[in-house]
Amino acid sequence: GDYVLMGGEVAALAVLEATARLIPGVIGDPESHRRDSFVRGLLDHPHYTRPPEFRGLRVPEVLLSGNHPEVDRWRRQEALRKTLAVRPELVREARLGPLEVAWLAEMDREG
Repeated sequence: GDYVLMGGEVAALAVLEATARLIPGVIGDPESHRRDSFVRGLLDHPHYTRPPEFRGLRVPEVLLSGNHPEVDRWRRQEALRKTLAVRPELVREARLGPLEVAWLAEMDREG
């Protein structure tokens, strides 16, 4: 990531964890590393917790719906939206599928 460290210890741990995640059996779901946000080159989607409203901020209804395909769609769209807003240069290099390219065009039209 884009940050400065005072020593090499944290960097070494980051490399160790990133590498260890790829070893079969290290993480519970063998497919989860394929869903990590950085695999596609985008920032992660926003994360929420309980309660569904906190200090006037509400969790988006789709995340409370239980509709897993819609939740996944929302997460993918929001990751793209966040990356476009904060690190647009990453979008140019990201591995986007046809659906994400269409979302990107729609976001561009929305302004």
